[in-house]
Amino acid sequence: MYAMSTSTDILPLRRLLMSKRSGETYHHGNLHDTLIAAAIELIRDKGPNAFSLRELAKKAGVSHTAPYRHFKDKNALLSAIAETGFKTLTERTQNAAMQFDGDPKRQLIETGVAYVELALDSPEITQLMFGGFIDTKKCPKENLDSEADNAFQGLVNLIESGKQSGIFRNEETELLALATWSMVHGLAMLITGGQLCGIADEQDQVRNLSAKVETLLMEGILVR
Repeated sequence: MYAMSTSTDILPLRRLLMSKRSGETYHHGNLHDTLIAAAIELIRDKGPNAFSLRELAKKAGVSHTAPYRHFKDKNALLSAIAETGFKTLTERTQNAAMQFDGDPKRQLIETGVAYVELALDSPEITQLMFGGFIDTKKCPKENLDSEADNAFQGLVNLIESGKQSGIFRNEETELLALATWSMVHGLAMLITGGQLCGIADEQDQVRNLSAKVETLLMEGILVR
């Protein structure tokens, strides 16, 4: 199976939770991150709908009222975790693009690979980000919208750069970005859902398949 690595944003949170369990002194200044780390573990174990804030407090080793110091309810907690996911997505794709500055085609391929790999690193968080688990009517979503927009805007900027270079076709930039995002996200969901067993089990297979799909997207399927 594909060997999943841990997101750079998640590692410090896990260390924080483990240090709390090991008996180290707990600092209230770290309560927010401790709760996020515990919630991520619960989401991975049970899914976003199958635990309560009281259960979260127990897992984090704090009082049952402690979560309410940072989150007014569970919906706000899930929203905060999704924000972290979008921040990580933006960082991963930006880092991938920076490796090939001046080559929009290669940048698009590598950001697509980075997207799929992140989905495989944290499938439960990806589902939380895109699966409709957060009720945006019940909590302010300005931060969540902002982080999601940042992730999409990075792709828009990349597409626009390719258009200016004469590499990508002169269509509406946001439409081209949406088509790209849709294809890559669909591939990520097929892989994480176990629909592509045998052709996307190993890391190299995932990278190669993602790159081929991105290339096919740019070249199209019509005979020219």
